[in-house]
This record gives sequence, C-alpha cells and structure tokens, in this order.
Amino acid sequence: MSQDAAPPPGPLPIGDGEGESSEENRTRMPRKIHEGYEKTEGHEGVMERGGDIAGQQLHEGTEQVTGGATGRTIMPLPVERLRMLHGWAMVRRAAGYVWQPRSVAEIGAVLALAQRSGRTVVPRGAGYSYNDAAMNREDIVLNLARMNRVLAWDALNGTITVEPGVTVRDLWRAVLADCWWPPVVPGTMGPTLGGALAQNVHGKNAWRLGSIGEHVLSFDLLGPQGDLVTVTPTSDPELFHAAIGGIGMLGIITSVTLRLRRIVSGVLTTRTFAAHDLGEMFTLFAEHAPAADYLVGWIDGFASGAALGRGLVERADFSEEPDSTTLHPSAQDVAPKIAGLVPRAQLWRVMKPLFTDPAMRAANLAQYRRGALTGGHVHYTPHAQFHFLHDYMPNWQRSWLPGGLRQFQAFIPREHAYTICAELLTRSQEAQIYPYLCVFKQHRADPFLLRYQLDGFSLSLDYHVTAHNAARLDELFAALRAPVVASGGTFYLAKDDSLDAVTYARTVGPDRIARFLELKRARDPEGRLQSDLFRRVFGV
Repeated sequence: MSQDAAPPPGPLPIGDGEGESSEENRTRMPRKIHEGYEKTEGHEGVMERGGDIAGQQLHEGTEQVTGGATGRTIMPLPVERLRMLHGWAMVRRAAGYVWQPRSVAEIGAVLALAQRSGRTVVPRGAGYSYNDAAMNREDIVLNLARMNRVLAWDALNGTITVEPGVTVRDLWRAVLADCWWPPVVPGTMGPTLGGALAQNVHGKNAWRLGSIGEHVLSFDLLGPQGDLVTVTPTSDPELFHAAIGGIGMLGIITSVTLRLRRIVSGVLTTRTFAAHDLGEMFTLFAEHAPAADYLVGWIDGFASGAALGRGLVERADFSEEPDSTTLHPSAQDVAPKIAGLVPRAQLWRVMKPLFTDPAMRAANLAQYRRGALTGGHVHYTPHAQFHFLHDYMPNWQRSWLPGGLRQFQAFIPREHAYTICAELLTRSQEAQIYPYLCVFKQHRADPFLLRYQLDGFSLSLDYHVTAHNAARLDELFAALRAPVVASGGTFYLAKDDSLDAVTYARTVGPDRIARFLELKRARDPEGRLQSDLFRRVFGV
C-alpha cells in the first residue's frame, strides 16, 4: 500500500498505449489513469465521497472512549466514513472509517487526524488480499486507490514511476505498446502496486525472477510522523528489504519505481503437459524449469490413490518473433460475451450452481482429460490471458458465495515438497473437504526480511466454505499447517486467514520477527500503523 508526492503542475498526458511511441514522447510525465471520481465502488463494495480531507473534522463534542483494538483513549470519527470491508475471498469482514486521499498532503492530514483522535491507520489498495491484511476494525482505513497516476515513464530504458494506487492492469496497459511487460505479476491484474509491494507478490516465474520486490529500483515511504524518505537497495538496504513485504506497517509507500522487461510480441508460446500423478508433476517441473519463462501446475484435488496429484503443467515462453499487432491493449482483451451470447460479467452466476462436490469432481476430471488429449500442442496466448485468467470472468469470487472461499497455501522446502504436498491432498480427502482448485508453483528464496518464498514449491488449495464445513475447515487447516511448519515451510500473508503469532514466528524465525518489530518501533513509536492482520500474526 503506498502513496505518492504531490503532483507537479500541468501533468502531460501519457496516453494509454494505443500506439503512442514517437521519440519525443519516450519520457512522459504524470497523468491520471482514471478520471472522474464522483464516487468509487470497488469489488469490496466501498463507496467514498471526495472532499477536503485536510478540513475533515471529528464529530462535535469531546466524548472519549477507552478501548478499541489498541486499548488507547480514542475520540469518535465521522460516522458517515464507516464502511464494511472484506477481503477478496469474502470471508473476513470488518468495519472501518475510510478515507481516500489524492496526494501525500492528504495522507498527512489523515495521519494527523489519527494522532489527534488516538486512532490507528492501515493503508489499503484495491482490497485483493484474501484476508484481513487491509482491514483495521473500527479504526482508520487509508484507501489509496485514487492515487493512481503514472509519474514518469522512460520507454527507452523500461523504468516507470507510479503512485501506489496504479493497478497491475493500469501498469501493463501503459507500457505494452512500447514493448515492455512487468517482470512479475500476480494471478490477477486488480491489485495496486502499493499493495503488491506490501505483500511482495510473486507470479508464475517465481523460481526464475523471484518476487516483485526484486525488481523495485526505489520507493518513497511516508512515516506515520510525516517523514518522507526515498528508499533504494543501496541507500537503506535494511529498510528496503523490510518495508517490501512488510504489510504496510513501516510506512505508507507513496511512489514506486520499477524496472520492466523488454518484449517483442504480445503473445506467449504456450504448451500443456499432462501429469498422471504427483510424482510426474514434479518430474515435469524438473524437466521444463531450466528453460521455461513461466511454469504453473494445476492439480485435480479429487484424484486419489495411484492418481493422487494428477493434473496439468502449463509452460509459457516469450516469443522471439516481433509482432507489433499484438502489442496493443486491445489485442490482450477478450470478447465481452462468450459465443456472442453470455456476458462475461454474468458468468459467475452460471458457475455458481456448479460449486458442489459432484459437479466439481466431474469438472476437474473433464479438464484433466481435455488437457491430456491436447498435451504438447503449441498455442499462442496473449500475455494478459495467460497471467490473469480469472479476470476474464469478472467477479469470479462471487461464485463461492454465500460462504465464500478460503485458501490454504503452503511453501515447502524442496527436499520435503513431494511428501508434504501428498499429505496435504490426502488429509483433505480423508476429511471429505475437497479443494476445488489446486495450483502448484516453484520458488526460490528472496532477500526480504519477512520472506515467505524459499527454495522449493508451493501448493495452494481453494476450499468452498459452506454451512456444513465451516467449523471443520478450521480443524483441517490446523491439521494441514502442522506438517508444513515441521518441514520448515512458510505461509503467504496475502492469502492466509488464520495463522497465529506463535506459528508465524516459527515459520519466519523469531530473530526476524524481533528485528521487524524493532524497525517498526523506530519508525512508528506510537504504533500508529496497524491492521487486523498485523495484530493477528504479531500478537500485538
């Protein structure tokens, strides 16, 4: 989560990548990616009016309340700011007082308000973390989505500076026509760059290029006491590697400078291979990882016995054949209707009745057989369609309602990966709580303080929450977590919704936890920056 410095006067339009590439426009100055914010309505349903944040006052009166999440003496805030927020998985929910600043000065005004009222603050991007990462129960939520400008773009060298509210979608659409692509992207294009840094997201090339933080050249960090510093890997390496992945608790990122990857085509060469069991899944990764640009595995969570872990491995490689016709955002988009009939925006409604065990068992089997039949065939897939498949079914997560979705994602050291992955799948099946979607990826260790990536593999398991299994899912997650922790594995704070402080310290290491809290006390002595997630996993 992050935000940027006050905009310079007279921003020049950067264009949206629709063919602009003249030499005089190679380096461009700020522009607003989205114009006209009479209101905003994100997937989390938050709507917030604009207005003079600096002039926002507390309710009349001096009533003080002792208590709340921090135990401080606090003062009331404007009730019209109170909104119910939820994570992307729509399970974790909490009410918070929402402000949507447009500048660093407005962020500062909210921080000053928080200090006067005895409140805590959490920065929030687009709300794409599955859990409580961007929630602050009954306290201030700083929604940075309106700080969404590109501040500078050097199309010759592939470096871009953006405000934290710029989304992954905004980013790739701004640079594609100039033959660039983000080096690391998550599985959806909705997250903001500030949120991506706060969680240090990874993609389908994690074993090769690591996390997004490894491609950051610098960022501006606003402390809760109003100090604004530019942080680089050389100017302050400790703060750099702690704030990235620091879940927004060491300061508010106000701008980010990234180095991008040069491409010559808007399509990837993709092939799919069938793995008949979990052992073959690992074999295929070992065979293709040395040369592939991207690699991701899908596993049928219902397959058992000799077929345990069967699935498909998709490999994608950058095209070396220049193709300017595909280097336009429009070439990455899909038709708004399927077969010209069913609107994609309504597809989640069609999917919703299929979210039952019998239907998903049949769907998984069909997907495996279809992939096995076409295995090895070469396809040419637009970058966005390869990386952001779920975004082409808008509001996909609503298919999981009314219960929602819970994901268990484990990162497992290489030497234990096969055994633990098999155990996670088997335990789910023995509990008769089947993961409807299972994704398998390879990783490498990174240099960040609160790192979750390691030399090994990850397995993410998506479970449909129902009235019949809600309580049993807590028991299952506890059972799944034990062997992961014992193996030296880790968990991803962007996804986990139930990790406790003791277990988190065991996975990250008590020394790293202690050092992070020391840095936080130095930068935030009053504990002004907090979130529900921070309190949960740090036990504060």
